[in-house]
Amino acid sequence: MSITEPTRSSASATIDALRAAGERGDADAVAELLAPDVVFHSPMTTRVTFTGAQEVTALHRDIFAVLDDVVTAEPIVSGDAGTFTFSARVRGAELEAMNLVRCNEFGRITECTVYIRPLPGLATLFATLPPRVSVRRRGPLTGALVAVLTRPLAFVLRTADRCAPAFL
Repeated sequence: MSITEPTRSSASATIDALRAAGERGDADAVAELLAPDVVFHSPMTTRVTFTGAQEVTALHRDIFAVLDDVVTAEPIVSGDAGTFTFSARVRGAELEAMNLVRCNEFGRITECTVYIRPLPGLATLFATLPPRVSVRRRGPLTGALVAVLTRPLAFVLRTADRCAPAFL
């Protein structure tokens, strides 16, 4: 009986390439990994998904414009799905995230869901990313309205995160 090396799945290679593109902030490299009908689930709301390679690539351009110092961890891959964590900063606030990725039989990403913590990092991202996406998708007036709505909420959530632990 011989022991053979396990073959590397196409999902594993795709996730490694996604991690590398994320650390470089390279949306064009992400675009090469996407299936035409890819779906990206927002970490901020279940009411918004981004569909199609063109839209998800544009979203990654926005994401990479606001995130600094992205560092990824080794992935866990099983079959057509994998997950990895990453850390980054947005406007100086630290965040940690987990990226859940599904791939098709050709190794192209068909679905991506991101989960983010802690609250100050998510709140800062919430005040930074949606206005930028709104400007791109709906124009500067809508972007300004979204900024007016998200910035006070982000302030309240960051403040609550600083104060609430004293009462726990």
